[in-house]
Amino acid sequence: MDILAAYKDYYTASEKPEVVEIGEASYVSILGLGSPGTPAFYQKKAAIKEFVAALAEKHTLDNKPFSSSVVEIFYWFDEEKVGYVDIGNFYTTVDLALLQYRIAIRIPNFISSEDIKQVTEQRGEILFAKDFEHFTYTAGTCVQLLHKGPFAGELQTLPILQKFATDNGFRKSGMHHEIHLTHFELGQSQAHLQTILRDPVVKQH
Repeated sequence: MDILAAYKDYYTASEKPEVVEIGEASYVSILGLGSPGTPAFYQKKAAIKEFVAALAEKHTLDNKPFSSSVVEIFYWFDEEKVGYVDIGNFYTTVDLALLQYRIAIRIPNFISSEDIKQVTEQRGEILFAKDFEHFTYTAGTCVQLLHKGPFAGELQTLPILQKFATDNGFRKSGMHHEIHLTHFELGQSQAHLQTILRDPVVKQH
């Protein structure tokens, strides 16, 4: 099972803002705190790829092969502490030291928490092995677009998504979601990156 092919719509976005419906999805994930781009952030990103590869290897032996390597990140702030943070100024309103995140890779629905626990026990040498967990999430109605180029450019792209949401009567209602279609490492050029920016929304009353 090729996750990228099996859920093609999930991994597809236009450079123009659009409204999409995203159903329930299952992930291997790991939590973090602070600004993206720190050494710890990149360590977790590398470790989750290694962990999911080990999970895929286990299921190949069990005759349920799959492949999945696209890294996604869910970001949010504790709004009880910092207040409501909108799409357009998500990275510019609050100190990024308070940013919470969940690095994730999508997995087939047949994989359980128990499967992940078994890999944790068998492959304890993988960095953060005990911190990986099963995560299920339904984003529902979202606005999204495809951002091309460096992450810093998102500061210009997110206000475009915000305007689209507002013009269509929506307000942000959940975690900011980034899907990194292009593999990247710390220190690499970001000119070639393609990133889906996706935010769950509800109709404003």
